[in-house]
Amino acid sequence: MEKRDLKISGASVSTGGEYRDVRVSGASKITSDIICETMSISGAITVDGSVKAGSCKVSGACKINGNVEADTIKISGGSTIKGSLTGKEISLSGGIKVGESIRSTNLKLAGEIKVDGDMECEDFRLDGGITSGGVVNCETCELNLATRSEVSELVGAKITVREGNSYTGGLIKTIFGKGKGTLKVNVIEGDEIYLENTTCERVSGQRVILGPGCRIGTVEYSEELSIDPDSTVKEKIER
Repeated sequence: MEKRDLKISGASVSTGGEYRDVRVSGASKITSDIICETMSISGAITVDGSVKAGSCKVSGACKINGNVEADTIKISGGSTIKGSLTGKEISLSGGIKVGESIRSTNLKLAGEIKVDGDMECEDFRLDGGITSGGVVNCETCELNLATRSEVSELVGAKITVREGNSYTGGLIKTIFGKGKGTLKVNVIEGDEIYLENTTCERVSGQRVILGPGCRIGTVEYSEELSIDPDSTVKEKIER
């Protein structure tokens, strides 16, 4: 049987189910899990369940009380996902909260995001700020920070942490003001590591370059260690 479309607008309530295309706008509510090919949500929407789709686009003050799984996910505005986010291509912008984990091939974040669980992806780029209670594990990780950020553990092959530059500075600095972008993290492990304005108990890598503003407890390195005069390291260990 051919799947039907679901279109909701205004102050409406609908049950979930399996559909082809789903479009929801206004102050609407979906009361259970929903499975579809494409999903577009805008406005003050609540989904009391999980979303599984080919593509999912969310904007506005949306709240999803479950997981979101799709090949492509784009979320903007002040949205909250109580479960996990899983997708090949994930783009998040605004003030986003994720209650569990994020798993993706390519992950791009702009704004300020809070993730309670782990984050796992191949390529990760952030312009803004992040608070993560778990491990951030990526092949390549680029953090352009415009506000105070905190991560439990940062792991990757190539890790770059810097204050938001001129490329990201315009809009991001307008949002977060003129404060310094900083990172606090317990452990950083990688192959190639470049850090600015980072406070960390232990950094371990093959090549470690510390730019300005770093306060590091212990650095373990095997090939190269460079320390900016504005940074401090308590203990250096060459492996």
